[in-house]
Amino acid sequence: MTKRIIGSIAILISILVLPFWVYLPVLFIAIIIFPFFWEGILFALLVDTVYGSGIETALYALILLIILIPIRENLRLNA
Repeated sequence: MTKRIIGSIAILISILVLPFWVYLPVLFIAIIIFPFFWEGILFALLVDTVYGSGIETALYALILLIILIPIRENLRLNA
């Protein structure tokens, strides 16, 4: 639980401080690493709101989360 909170804070700080070519991969890696990281969609919406790029980043985060759900289930069943 504390890893998730620390990761969320680190992502939030990276969104506010670092350039996009650093925080976007960090955000998508966090979505992959943390199970059910729905906060990633909120962070992607924050990126889109702050930098005014539309809602493409949030849609990509949502699509990534939807794709990862069945993959994670299959990995858990096989392990």
